[in-house]
Formats: sequence, structure tokens, C-alpha cells
Amino acid sequence: MRGALSRRALTACAAASALFLAGCTADPPPPIESTDSPNSPTAVPTKNTVVVAIDDIGNGFNPHLLADQSPTNSAVASLVLPSPFRPTRTADGKGTDWLLDRTVMDSADVTTPDPLTIVYKIRDEAQWSDGAPIAAEDFRYLWQQMIKEPGAVDPAGYRLIKDVGSSGGGKTVTVTMTAPYPAWRELFSNLLPSHLIKDSPGGFEQGMAENIPVSGGHFHIKQIDRGRDEILLERNDRYWDAPAKPDQILLRRAGTSAQLADSIRSGDAQVAVVHGGDAAAAQLAAIPSVRTAKQFQPRVLQLTLNARTTALADVRVRSGVLALIDPELLAAVGSGSGSAVEPARAQVLSPSDPGYVPTAPERLKSDQAYARLAEAGYVRTATTTTVAPPTTSGPAPTATPNPMPGALMKDGKPLAIRIGTAEEDETAGAVASTVVDQLRVAGIEASVVKLAPEELYGTALVDRQIDAIVGWVRAGSDRATALASRFSCPLTPTVTTGGPTTPPLDGNIDATAPSNLSGVCDPSLQATIDAALRGTTDFTQVLAQAEPKLWELSAVLPVLQDLTIDAAAGDEVEGVSLDGAIQSGVFGDAAGWTRKPR
Repeated sequence: MRGALSRRALTACAAASALFLAGCTADPPPPIESTDSPNSPTAVPTKNTVVVAIDDIGNGFNPHLLADQSPTNSAVASLVLPSPFRPTRTADGKGTDWLLDRTVMDSADVTTPDPLTIVYKIRDEAQWSDGAPIAAEDFRYLWQQMIKEPGAVDPAGYRLIKDVGSSGGGKTVTVTMTAPYPAWRELFSNLLPSHLIKDSPGGFEQGMAENIPVSGGHFHIKQIDRGRDEILLERNDRYWDAPAKPDQILLRRAGTSAQLADSIRSGDAQVAVVHGGDAAAAQLAAIPSVRTAKQFQPRVLQLTLNARTTALADVRVRSGVLALIDPELLAAVGSGSGSAVEPARAQVLSPSDPGYVPTAPERLKSDQAYARLAEAGYVRTATTTTVAPPTTSGPAPTATPNPMPGALMKDGKPLAIRIGTAEEDETAGAVASTVVDQLRVAGIEASVVKLAPEELYGTALVDRQIDAIVGWVRAGSDRATALASRFSCPLTPTVTTGGPTTPPLDGNIDATAPSNLSGVCDPSLQATIDAALRGTTDFTQVLAQAEPKLWELSAVLPVLQDLTIDAAAGDEVEGVSLDGAIQSGVFGDAAGWTRKPR
């Protein structure tokens, strides 16, 4: 896929396709406006516009792709895309309840326990902003993409679906499962406009790289300016239920901590969701009437080793390589703040999850790491020296000792590791570069390879073009689904800790779209992982059994869970909650925000 068009290059084609399709409807809406013009004017807030300070726009807008996970993605998805159930914080504040969204659904109920059958009844009025109905086809499209496209977010629940049926003119959806699935309410969150995305260039993987063309929520995207990192969301006039109170929500780049504080003081911004250290948080909290809180975001950054490659198929090599990497340093680099951030220290649970307990074993010392590598046949050559580059004047260059140890070699070949990251993901790129620096110092030939997301999580991974990935995974969703998605034995045979994997269950889907990115698993855990996914065993017991064995695989190094400073100016806007569910954060109740007159 190296010759394929990039996500950015497909934007114009996608917009043209959307215009063509819209023109074929019986009552076409106004044309979908271009959102990426370099000459687009700066969005001008109205009196009833709530301005939210952000860091940047992020990669893309498909909430179901690993490469598009970002605070802005989560915000826009919650404001624009419809869901059968919406996340709300539990009464104790430690978890999430999924409640039926009655603005979208009339009902959603289990009608048959065996096989598990769920019947969704969509409101007749529910429609996309181009007039197309929100219907069963949107459910079916999302299911099919989640189980076959590379880089999808935790698809284990979708892989339990046997069929998605339609009746009642597409307004009744019957979902039949192959097994029990207690987390079924989390399925089909953030439905996509299938009538547009399926026919757009790049489809599921690239069709929302630059925009979400239509809305099924309270707001629609009016304008995007990547140069200024601005997204203007406007009230969706085709929304069939109670309209949103704000006319617009403007997401705008915050700038430096001092610039952000000035924006909040002057009323140029009323809400903030930004990264920053303790000093930035204290600066905002000192402003009169401003409430602040530090909030976890629903994503975790991790380094995953690709055990499909020849060198990393050996667990001794994987454990030695990971031991040469400093997770505290990676967490500090990934946080982008001046203060150190505690790295994530568990394989399945994230720091925001109820019951999170750090489970990481003590990191191997340097000599122990080299001993593991030596057991696998990799031995360091003699330490080399380097000569300073020639200069135009001054004394002749002299030889100086190189602090790097010699290269790690086996059978005359160096240990080389190519670390893949998604294009334009600056945080992942910075962390990957830091990993490369540490590995080079340790004598490993390491490099960063930036790829289009669909290539990174697809062909590059399964065809062994990369040896590792630094990227984001979802946090805050069903824990058993995360465990099954990321650590189940692949559906087609690959590397394991011992013994063959189970036969293919669904063709070669897992071979082309693996959710277990490392390709390595422990077959002895598979039965308990399946039981946890189906709710037939206690997840806490499964996790206690699984965590030590997952660390023994030496395949995944969690780096950090994203953390932002959330702030709201109390004398500028009402209704902003700083303790919303992690999936939507402060934006969960944005339709009810009220801008106060100055």
C-alpha cells in the first residue's frame, strides 16, 4: 500500500463523492462545505459561542481507529455522532454506566438470552443532517468494518456478532450474538454515516481523516482549519429533539500556558481541555471563578513488539529489549509536561480503571538484559571509537571514546528494530524517537518508520515490515473486551509461548486486521479470557491469573494514560461538568452549556 494516496490527499476526493451522493437525494441539503482550505477565514465567535481551548486537532475523526484516538476526537464524536447508549459517571464516581439515549432510541432490549439477541428500535425521526435516516444499515456497516479493517479499536465484542438484521423500514435492528456478552450496551457507540463513508475514497480507514461529513447529533462540523488548529461546531438545525443551547462550540488552539491563562481571564475562552504540568494547572486555578481538574483521557500510549519478526519471535530478545528502555523517561516525553508523569504499569487496566493496581515486575538490570540477549545469540562487539568531524580551522581532530557499546550481533548480523508510528502523531513519534535513542545507546540498530495508519496496523505489521509500534489504545471501555481484543490468540496460527494456536475461526480476518498487535499469546489463558468476555467467570480472578503471564510474554510496554487539565470559567459559562464519564469528559453535557452575558 506504499503507493496508495495518503489520508490528506484523499480529502478532496471524499468531499466530491459526498457532494455527488447528496445530489442524488430527493430533498438534497445544502452542499457540504470544504473544511480544509488554506484561505478559510478564522472562525468568529458569536455571543452564544462557547470557546474551548485545546492543544491541537489530532490525526483524524474516526473514533473507531487506533490512530485517530485523541481528546479532540473524543469530543467531536460525542457531539456529532449518535449512539444507542451514552456513558455517564457512576454514583460513586469510579466507573461508567451506559444509559439508553432516548433522543436516538425508542428502546434497546435483550429479547432472547440464548442465543443472545438484542433488538434496537430507532426513533423514526432520527436522521443524519443530510436527511438520510439513521438506520440498521449504519449498525451493520460498523459491525462489518470493526471485524475486518486493520487498526480498529478493541473489536472482540463485534466478533461475537453473528448477524445484524433489519426490519420496520430499517428502524428496527436485530443483533444476534454467538455467545453471551455482558458489555453489549457499549456496542455501536458513535455510529457512522454508512451511506457516505462506504462509498468515499478510503472508506472506513480514510473517509473521516479530515472531517465528519454529516451529523447525527446536536452539532455538526461547520469549519475545520488545521493550520490554526480550529474546529467550529454549529448547532445541527436538522436535529429532531431538543436543540442544543449554544449556537456554536469553537475548539481553538490554546497556545502557551500564559496565552491560555490570558484567554480565560479575558473571556476569549470559557473552557479548556489541555495538556500541562502542575504549574499550568495552578496558574489556571488562581484565576477567580475558574474551576480546574485533572482528568484522564480515554487513551493509553504503549510500545508493542511485533513477535512475527524473526528476531522478536524469541521471548529472550523481547525481554532484553524492553529492559533496556526506561518507561519513566518515555512517560515524561509522552506527557509533554515539565513534570514527570507516572507511567502506566499494568497490561490490561489503565490508571483510570476501577481496581487498577500496578502489576509490572521489577525491571531487569542492564547486565541481566544483555544476558538475556546473549542467551538468544546476540553478543556485543568491541566498543568502538569515533573521530570528531573535520573543521575548517583549529587543531586536527582527535579520537574520542564513544560511550555507546558495540553493536549487538548474531551470526554476523546486527540486531535491528524498526519502530512504526502513525503519520502526524507527534506524541507517538516523540516517544518512538526516544526509544530509538535508548536502543542505539545499548547497541541496537533502531529507527522510526512513519506510515499511514491503515498500512501501519495492516500490511506493515503482518508482513513484518516493522518490528514494533508506538501507538494509542482505548481506555475506559469494558475491561474484558480490552483483554480479549489485545491478548487473545490470533485467529490464524502465529507465534505463541508454546504449542499451536486454535484453528482459524473466521477465514483470514485476523491475519489482515489483527487486534492482538504483537501476534504473541499464551494458549493456557485463552479459555479464561473467553470466559471473561462472555461474563461466565469473575473478571478480577481472570486478571489476577492473566497479568503475570502477560508480562512474561514481554510483548507490550504500557507508557502512560493521557491526562489533561480541564478548566471552566464559572462567570462565563454554566453547565460545564469537570467530572463526566471518561469517554466524553467535559463534552458529555455540552448541549446544555449556557453562555452567560457579559
